[in-house]
Amino acid sequence: MALGASRLAAALLFALVAACDDGARTGDADDGGDDTDGGGDTDSGGDTESDTGPDAESCDFGYEEMFSAGKGLAAGPAGPPAGWHRAGNTLVPDRTRRVEVGKGPVPDPLVMPDCTDTMPLFERGEAWTQETRCYELRDGAYFLTEDEAFDLYVALAEETTGVPLNTATEVRTVVGLRGAYPGTFAWHGNEPDLFNDTLALLWIEGDGARHVREFPAGIDTGAYPYSEMSSLRPNMRYHHTCGWHQDTYNALHMGDDAYRVRDDANSNGHWDGDRNGWLPPAAPLDFDRDGSAHNIHLACVDGPLGSAHVGMWSAGCQVLAGMANWTEFITSAWTEEGDPVDYFLLDARDLAPEVFEPCAERDGSHRCPFLVDALPFSSAGDTAVSAESAFDLYNCSAADESGPEDVYLLRLDASGTLTATVESAAPADVDVHLLDGDDELACLGRDDAELVYDITPGRYLIVVDTYFDGSALAGEYELTVTLE
Repeated sequence: MALGASRLAAALLFALVAACDDGARTGDADDGGDDTDGGGDTDSGGDTESDTGPDAESCDFGYEEMFSAGKGLAAGPAGPPAGWHRAGNTLVPDRTRRVEVGKGPVPDPLVMPDCTDTMPLFERGEAWTQETRCYELRDGAYFLTEDEAFDLYVALAEETTGVPLNTATEVRTVVGLRGAYPGTFAWHGNEPDLFNDTLALLWIEGDGARHVREFPAGIDTGAYPYSEMSSLRPNMRYHHTCGWHQDTYNALHMGDDAYRVRDDANSNGHWDGDRNGWLPPAAPLDFDRDGSAHNIHLACVDGPLGSAHVGMWSAGCQVLAGMANWTEFITSAWTEEGDPVDYFLLDARDLAPEVFEPCAERDGSHRCPFLVDALPFSSAGDTAVSAESAFDLYNCSAADESGPEDVYLLRLDASGTLTATVESAAPADVDVHLLDGDDELACLGRDDAELVYDITPGRYLIVVDTYFDGSALAGEYELTVTLE
């Protein structure tokens, strides 16, 4: 297959060059690709020489039909399933077993949960056996080799978060896509309590061969009344290690001590009251807090995949559906106890659009925002010459901001106190807003002069918007952004 000068190839080249100022990547071996039929995996069946667009209209995955049976919150089980018991806000097995994997200088057997279920191995979790797999991108379906799929995930992780992905040989990385089925990159609505998210495992072998495995997963909490239910904030890099889940079986253990999570205070399986929710705020209200121990582990559930529920398998951990998927994932992800595994968690709505189609220039629009490339940051602008006027009323304020706006992209891998100051002279009146997504309902804070916010790593937008008081009070401004 040759993509030639297609939009996909150009976009990947742009994203990778932009993200890789530190030199060439390792591991360019072309070791082919794969697919098998059914269960959300579609084969190309041949080559394409198209250099003008996608290879097909869609991959015909059938996900919407598959998951329609599981939509709507299901009642949680009365208690733990047979062979499992509750330990705090998670389930752990009554028994474990050891499996030889033969990795590391002194290989130890993996400790595996004793789980029997009917969930089959998801085809995209298998090793590639054919040249290409089908991927549904923003403008259609492309048949990609494993090398191309690897490059795509790297570009998405790096361009969305601003954090370089470690491509050293034998280092594992997980990329999570909240609200996107495996092989797709569009927001599907993220119906709660289903394994309808994606965990992609990436690594490069010592011989340079690059590998991609994709698994169905539950990235949000299950719908079950644990005392504390919290979901990880997306669009950032988390630090995991080859370790343990509740000291019972080997899993990918959260290595960060404290990070911001959204507490599902009413235990309905999703967040309420912002762009992530399906329902208006309900008592008790969801809130942000520090989290800990959000591991990547097994959910021992029966098939079929589309109607399996996360339920009490997760109070916020990232869980894979079924023992066959877990075995394939952990034996591929595991290198040696204590080894680091970066986890890039991305929201499908916030994927860097320039990965799919490059910006000709950064013009302060929502599509191509100005880049806050280093802190402290200062920029002079003029909303009177901005062609962008998409946001009028934010969920963090009742002010009428229906004048033109300038948009700035901020990507952080550190916590601190963020201060964003905007100065303008009358008759101009512009205000500063901090958002964690490109959505009026994603506003975290707003001020007419100086916004101060205790921020954590992630992808954010700073929007300088024009106040409307009978007319748009647009004009020149000076934006300053600092982090302490």
